[in-house]
Amino acid sequence: MTISPRQCRAARGLINMDQATLAKSASVSRSVVVDFENGKRKPNRNNLAAIQRVLEDAGVELIPENGGGAGVRLRKKA
Repeated sequence: MTISPRQCRAARGLINMDQATLAKSASVSRSVVVDFENGKRKPNRNNLAAIQRVLEDAGVELIPENGGGAGVRLRKKA
């Protein structure tokens, strides 16, 4: 599953992460995150995977489109 701009914004909100922190953690420029979240461009595959990995490593679970719409939630702690 590939993260969508809406999921990216929502995921950051769940973990209280700003765009600059996400960009730095994913080793991409802040403009990549800003433009992606605003729907202005889709990052290349490696950058998008890095963004998604940072959010998932921080505890976000991406929920695929299942008829009710794609979403995000925090993973249960073990």
